[in-house]
Amino acid sequence: MSEIKSVIVWGDSILKGIISSEDLTQIRPSEINALQMAGEKLAIEINNKSIYGAHIIKLQSTQTKNLNKGLTADIALIESGTNDCDYEWNDVCTKPFSEITQKVPLADFKRIASEMVDTSRENKITPVLVTAPDLAIPYWKEYITRGLDKEKIAQFIGHDPYVLLRNQEEYMEALRQIAKEKNVQLIDMRVEFRKTSDPMSLMCKDGVHPNIEGHKLMADVFVKLFPEIKKEF
Repeated sequence: MSEIKSVIVWGDSILKGIISSEDLTQIRPSEINALQMAGEKLAIEINNKSIYGAHIIKLQSTQTKNLNKGLTADIALIESGTNDCDYEWNDVCTKPFSEITQKVPLADFKRIASEMVDTSRENKITPVLVTAPDLAIPYWKEYITRGLDKEKIAQFIGHDPYVLLRNQEEYMEALRQIAKEKNVQLIDMRVEFRKTSDPMSLMCKDGVHPNIEGHKLMADVFVKLFPEIKKEF
């Protein structure tokens, strides 16, 4: 039985349990949430402070507010990067490309993620970093270009939508590097999705959120790995 009894989660909509409808007209919480299922199966209290659309700057602010209110747990899951590496696609279509930057530059992402690890430890909470599944690029490309200038976006990404996947991978690799450098435990959900025969089938049609089957897989991963996590405090 795991020694972990409580988990606080600072993540984005992936760990929040957000899914999109098949026709992309709705973004809503899934009735099947990976963390909720894992918590119930292992009798672990899950305090999910994940935020839809959040990047690492927002998550650090949330962490600070939560800790100032006295919230605590045995471990903290820290998951971000997918929103951070993204762009404001309306700006891509209306502004010079030279003015467009990622929502959170990689150097800032690394620094803040590292700070969140340190803050967790300063508050006697064991940090655990979590990577996100790969973007399903064929879906993601269609999703981000809806109602926008498709040609302008194609020019911006050099007519290579997989540059967006490579961008995301850089941010996930940053989490892996922090895990190594700071001796932080890591749940590499990205690798777990890649082990399946068809990772894209586990993703919503927006290309970014795991679908219900994806949440079942994530729940299985949490159930398997939570008992292996070692409390630092």
